[in-house]
Amino acid sequence: MFETEWGYRPSADWFDWKYVDDPYLSHVPITLAERDGEIVAVQGYVPCRVRRGEHVVLALKPVDAVVHPDHRRKGLYSRITERGISYYSEHESAFFFNFPNAASLGAQQDLGWSEVSVVSMYYRLNRPSGVLPSGQPFDSAGRVADAVARTGLGLFDRLTASGAGYDIERYASPPVDVLESIYESNVPRALHAHREAQYYRWLLDAPSADHTVYVAARDDRPAAALVTRSNGEGDVMVFDSVPLASNHDAFADLLRAVIVDNKDAGVLSVTDHCLSPSLLSRFGFVSYETPILSRYCKPTHMAVRPLWNEDESVPLSRQELADAKNWCISFLEVKD
Repeated sequence: MFETEWGYRPSADWFDWKYVDDPYLSHVPITLAERDGEIVAVQGYVPCRVRRGEHVVLALKPVDAVVHPDHRRKGLYSRITERGISYYSEHESAFFFNFPNAASLGAQQDLGWSEVSVVSMYYRLNRPSGVLPSGQPFDSAGRVADAVARTGLGLFDRLTASGAGYDIERYASPPVDVLESIYESNVPRALHAHREAQYYRWLLDAPSADHTVYVAARDDRPAAALVTRSNGEGDVMVFDSVPLASNHDAFADLLRAVIVDNKDAGVLSVTDHCLSPSLLSRFGFVSYETPILSRYCKPTHMAVRPLWNEDESVPLSRQELADAKNWCISFLEVKD
């Protein structure tokens, strides 16, 4: 099914990591439809413990929805999603949250989802040609844009060359206990994925991606960290930051190290909850809402669906859950 939809066949290691080895569920979280013994529609669910203050609940992200081309326009997506809603409403899960495209968002709203917001993203375009369509006249425009970017970003890098004096350590094998400790030093009140060691250990072990952890320390005491993710296609995400939603002065030193290590990346991307827009602007990142970028960058929507009945006593109302001000989102929440 995935090979038919995506054009490549994901590995068994990837499937086991994503749907078998997670630390929170004792079953494989997939709903599917069959016809004459063949799978014709499928949707997976990735578990995530969501925290707000001291309160933690289990949430699920619906992902990887595929309907076979020969069986579309028969309501199968709605039926397998309704089966998932019915099953998880009777179990311990509190709500669904995910990041659909515009077309999927409409279908999900018909099934009870509420849109939260468009996730605000920032990009450092080392090679702007990477976001332009191919072919003339875009190839010529891309070469000009790349030259302008090299000059402009070089100026940003010279202006931000001095730092706050933190020692930066790089880890290819994630120091999950260190990340958890830094996270616990300043936990935000907003909703976010609970960054405990077992979650980091599982999430950063994804076989389809490479992660590097940058830890800033002073006097041998870890103070802040950034996590990057790359998938081998030339672009790099600033995947996560701890402490969350803070303006820690170590982030400038950490971001500088990330930029230096990824000069060959076409694009560096990050969300505005991961690092502050003012810091990102200092280092040459621009918002997806800028006139040129907005033409080529598809917005990432966030949506939620409670799994409790409206008459139940619940820790969060639908309105609170769907209020963007109540969320703190990095790529750690957005991606899976």
